[in-house]
Order: sequence, then structure tokens, then C-alpha cells
Amino acid sequence: FSSKQLATMSFLFDKSYYEISPKNGCSPFQTMIAYLGGSAFQTVVDNPVTAYRQLVQQYAKGLDGKAVDPAIARAEANAVFKNAPVSASL
Repeated sequence: FSSKQLATMSFLFDKSYYEISPKNGCSPFQTMIAYLGGSAFQTVVDNPVTAYRQLVQQYAKGLDGKAVDPAIARAEANAVFKNAPVSASL
């Protein structure tokens, strides 16, 4: 690491970074961890759910543009997720 990079990250070693603020009851460290946790939750839980919903919507219409039975759309989306769960979620 260069000295500039170390100086940029030096706030992690400052005691005040971990002190709880009387204004909001959280330290800057706790705030950062909360944002990181929310981001991780969205990536792991929300993105696959949204991707699945979009796949079901995609398969809700046939090639002719007409509505398909919801059970068929769901089965098509399930098949995509079972074959490639990670790539289907991204």
C-alpha cells in the first residue's frame, strides 16, 4: 500500500470511529456495517427473488404473444433456476 492509501484508511484505527454518537445512538462503524449488511442481503436474497419473478413474467406469454397458463410459466422459470441458479439470479 502507498502512504496515501494508508492515510485514507487510517480512520479505521481512530478510536472515535467506534464511539457511539449520542445524537443517533450509533457509531460510524456500526453505520457502515449496517449498510454493508443491507447490501449483502439485497444481493443474496432480493436479487434471486426479483430474477425469478421476471422469468415468470417473461414466460407468461407464448411465442405468439398470447397469455400462457401460469402453471406453465412457473414450470419454465423453475427449470431455468434448477439448471443454472447463479446465472439466472444475476
